[in-house]
Amino acid sequence: MRSEGAISLQGVFCMNLLRRIRDIFQQKGDGRSPGPCRNRFLKQSSWHWRLNLFLLILFTLFIGEAFSQKSEFNYSDCLFGKLGTLSVSVARIDRQSGVIECNGGDTAQPSQPFSWDWGDGFRSEGFFPQTHQYKDRHRNYVIRVTSHYQDGGIDSEETLVCFLPFPPPSRRIALPEDVRVSIPREKPKLQPVRAPYGLSPSLTVFDDSFFQICSRESAEYLLTITAAIQLDLANNNVCKTKGRFEQALLRDPASGGMYSIWYTDPAGLGAGDYAFKGDLQWSSLFHEMGHNVTLNSPADYHWGFRQDGPANTIYSETMAQIFQHATACELLNNPEKYGIEGDWAFDIARSARASMQIVRRSYENYRKQGCHFCSWNDENTKNDDTFDTFMTIAFKFFEHAERNRKGYRTPVKRIMEFMQRFNPEWEAGFSARINSPSAEQFRATLSVAALSYAFNQDLRKEFLELRFPVDDNMFQKLMTAPEKSTR
Repeated sequence: MRSEGAISLQGVFCMNLLRRIRDIFQQKGDGRSPGPCRNRFLKQSSWHWRLNLFLLILFTLFIGEAFSQKSEFNYSDCLFGKLGTLSVSVARIDRQSGVIECNGGDTAQPSQPFSWDWGDGFRSEGFFPQTHQYKDRHRNYVIRVTSHYQDGGIDSEETLVCFLPFPPPSRRIALPEDVRVSIPREKPKLQPVRAPYGLSPSLTVFDDSFFQICSRESAEYLLTITAAIQLDLANNNVCKTKGRFEQALLRDPASGGMYSIWYTDPAGLGAGDYAFKGDLQWSSLFHEMGHNVTLNSPADYHWGFRQDGPANTIYSETMAQIFQHATACELLNNPEKYGIEGDWAFDIARSARASMQIVRRSYENYRKQGCHFCSWNDENTKNDDTFDTFMTIAFKFFEHAERNRKGYRTPVKRIMEFMQRFNPEWEAGFSARINSPSAEQFRATLSVAALSYAFNQDLRKEFLELRFPVDDNMFQKLMTAPEKSTR
């Protein structure tokens, strides 16, 4: 639910309390002159209503103080609440006619039609996809879709319909001079410098037609803030060129998703058209930028290329998941600081929570399938064999961060501090291109040691219950500081 609604309910509650206090002050007799008995009763009971008045005033002040506090953005409902099965997104929007189309679905496959609250006072029932026409196209709307299940339960999801673009940032912080993310109008030259990889021939630029919801300048501002946050999370220990860490976001119309081009100068991001069409893909952008940072770290012996191969996801995808969701948390818990508020903040939260639901579902699936640890992605299989495993590692990180309620910045910086011990011995043990039982054991133990270091807590028991092949001797060795990494 959007915060405006919550504030409205809180305000109503406080106003009711204030009215009650007013009523006590304005209490009058029944018009009769109090006789001796009535007078004695009033004298004896006056302290009761005075005490009640005092308690009401005190309670009102307490509630007002509590409601004045900012509500913290977190992922607790996604991680620990009922696992949602409903998803909804804006597939098409015609800003001239006001007609929009929503798509989505519910993997629980309810037999009853979905309830649609279109945000303009109109409600309807029906299955996906649905279309609706808005008469007033001079404002934005939140659509709320509700599933109804045979057991009487419900599930609801919201999405944003934008006829008006997000306003520019309400304030702009001073950005670090050595950090920059651009969405160029002309294609820049990306020079491979950290790995011998080529570039997609379909890479081009996003033209102005892609920025009807969020302007190019505002998107660049947000992504540059993201880069600054992520460099801080990485302890500023990344490969730079002449002291700068720059990234360029490019369009790849041949791609159905996004990908990191971490190995070039400047570092790049390739994104399909869906990134800025329909629901904006903020969380995915944060994810790929997380790749660019964590694969370029540590500066003196970066993980990128050295971990590439069928075993790469146990590091690269786990860390990108952690970075994308920690970044969203930092932004959404400091909206005034960064000037990102209102519908813009709502949209980032929608995107982040949707991607966290994927983490949760993957973790639940890992357990449902019997906790089959896998850090090697067989090229002969159709799906990513490692997906549920690295998502389980990410889930456990988020679980501990949420339960500790101390934020994400410290544990992310600590897990990066641990991973920045990467050295030739670790590289050999990781064995990115040759699989073996000992390599699987090393990757599992490395992951558990990293999370244990992040939270300053031995997590071996938790992961052994998830059938991670953790080796105790290896764990103890990894937890001690190794020799300084070298090129």
